[in-house]
Amino acid sequence: MFSKADMLKDYCEDKIGSILKQITEIETFTKKKQELVSEVINIGKHHKYICFVGYTHRYFIGRVGQSFIYNVPKNKKGNLEQFKGKTIRVICIGSGIRFIRVYMAGIV
Repeated sequence: MFSKADMLKDYCEDKIGSILKQITEIETFTKKKQELVSEVINIGKHHKYICFVGYTHRYFIGRVGQSFIYNVPKNKKGNLEQFKGKTIRVICIGSGIRFIRVYMAGIV
């Protein structure tokens, strides 16, 4: 687990980032927002992002489209273990029951 201090701001300067910026500007889960989320998922899969389920109290983001940059330590365990020593983007791509969310993560 990591702390909020470990999270870096995602400046949304690449293709996925620009779509995420559009997603966060839409308040409700409209058809347009759903299409944008699907586009992020497809691009992420193409760039070898992984999908996993987690809790909002562990990843500190819970709204679909929110993201942050994270420098994964070399001793990391759990969902992000395969990214040890790399800089990644973590994205909330889906909501679930209570505090459970679906996330994507990949190297930036």
